[in-house]
Amino acid sequence: IQFSSAPTFSELVDKWREVEKPDIALKTQERYEGMLKNFILPYFGRMKVRDIKALDIEQYLKTLSKDGVRTDGKSGGYSEKTIHHHYMLIQRLLNLAIRWEMLDINPCIRVDAPKVHKKEAKYYEEEEIQRLLECLELECQETIAKFSRRYDSLSPDEAYRRQQVRIFNDLMHKMYIWLALASACRRSELIGLTVDKVDFVRNTITIEQTGHYAPDKGIYFQNCLKNGDSVKIVDMPEAVMQELKVYLEERKTIFYLMGWEDSGYVFVSLSDGTVTQAGGPMLPDVISTWFTRFLEKYQLPKITLHQVRHTSIS
Repeated sequence: IQFSSAPTFSELVDKWREVEKPDIALKTQERYEGMLKNFILPYFGRMKVRDIKALDIEQYLKTLSKDGVRTDGKSGGYSEKTIHHHYMLIQRLLNLAIRWEMLDINPCIRVDAPKVHKKEAKYYEEEEIQRLLECLELECQETIAKFSRRYDSLSPDEAYRRQQVRIFNDLMHKMYIWLALASACRRSELIGLTVDKVDFVRNTITIEQTGHYAPDKGIYFQNCLKNGDSVKIVDMPEAVMQELKVYLEERKTIFYLMGWEDSGYVFVSLSDGTVTQAGGPMLPDVISTWFTRFLEKYQLPKITLHQVRHTSIS
C-alpha cells in the first residue's frame, strides 16, 4: 500500500474505506461513517497520523461528553457507550496505520478506555405485560369505533377499503408484539420473517434472514443472524400460533382487497413510499416509532421496542 511520506488521518480513512470497510456489516458501516463525518474527521482529518498523541485522543473524547455536541439536538453530551464506540473506531484505524507502516505505536494504548457502566436492562413485569396486551385490544376497538365519523366524505367503497387497512394495521401491531414477547426475536429478525417460515404443524417460526434499512441502500436483507448463525428455529406457544393463524388469514384478505403484490413477509408496509411499496416489507423504524407513540398514548411505562425482547427473556 503506497502513501505519501507523512499521510494524514483523512488518507488513512480513505484507505480503510477501500480495503477494510467492504467486509464490515452494513449497519456498522453506517454507524462508523456517521462518527467519521460528524466528529472524527473534522477533528483529526488534517493531522499527520504520526503526530496524533494520546492527549489529542483524550481531549477529543472529552468533547463528546459536553452539552450541545449532539447532532440530534438533545441536551447533554453523548452516552458512555457512544463515547466508547468512538474510542474503539479510532483505535481500530490507528492499528491499521501500524499494519500499513504509517505508525510504530498506537497512542490509544496510553489512553484509558472510556468506561461503560452497565445499566440494568429494562423490561415489563407480568402486570405490565397484561396491561400492554389490554391496550393493544383497546386500540383495535377504538379504531373501529371511529369509522362512522371519519370517512363520511368518501365513497362507500373507498371508505370500506381504508377502514379495512386501518383495522389490519392495528392487528399487525398487536401480532408483532405477541410474536416479540413469545419469541424474544430481535426487530431485524421479525422484519425478515416470511410467511413460508411459519410452521403450524410443529408450532415454530424459522428465522433465516434479518431486515435492515440504510439511507443509501433502502431496505435490505442479510442471510446471517446477529450471532453469526445461519438459521434459528423458535418453538412458539400454541396460543400465539393460533393468533398468528388468524392474522395471516386477515393478511391474505387485505392483500386481495387492495390488490397488492404479495412480498411474502409476515409484517408489511401498508402504503406506497419512496423506500417500499404497499405489501412490501415493513420499514424497521415504522414499528419502533409506532411503539413509542402507543406507549405514550396509553401512559404505559416507557421501554424501547428492543426491551420487549428483554421482557421476553426475563
